[in-house]
Amino acid sequence: MIEGLIAGRLTGTPEERTDRFGKLFMVARMRATANDGSSLFVNVVAFDPVPCNQLRELEEGDAVSLTGPMTPKVWTDRQGVNHAALDVVAYRVLALPVKQAVQDYN
Repeated sequence: MIEGLIAGRLTGTPEERTDRFGKLFMVARMRATANDGSSLFVNVVAFDPVPCNQLRELEEGDAVSLTGPMTPKVWTDRQGVNHAALDVVAYRVLALPVKQAVQDYN
């Protein structure tokens, strides 16, 4: 596990879930793009109230930057090709929701 900062766009609307003890947490998926144009999928989970509330306000397509511990993973697609991915526990969330950006522009 490494501590890091990653930026990208949400590939879906973050979801609120409840663990077996009744505590709420948020999960999300995002895609980060490297300089060579390749994509890295990022699985996000947040447990603390502040990042959970920030993720709750976002939706698919919003630009987001996350900081927290990251664990590199590999997943295999249906054709048998391996792809890199990251699991991130979000401690901090910095985002620009699309709705807010449009409102600020007008």
